[in-house]
Amino acid sequence: MDIVKITCTDTDKTLNGDVLRKSDRFIEVVVEGTGAKLRLSKKTPHDKLYIGRMAGLEFTSTGEVVI
Repeated sequence: MDIVKITCTDTDKTLNGDVLRKSDRFIEVVVEGTGAKLRLSKKTPHDKLYIGRMAGLEFTSTGEVVI
């Protein structure tokens, strides 16, 4: 399974996420250590960051596989 870095922009913490599904418009991951499923999306396929919200926090990821 592919792993990507996910950053919480509110707390500046970075976690790993196991990729469930990925396309040029969205990425769906399970946040390591929590089991929480998070869906991040891009407004256009040309954007560099996927952005998502959960529990009132904003998360970003480039979608690049780290492992």
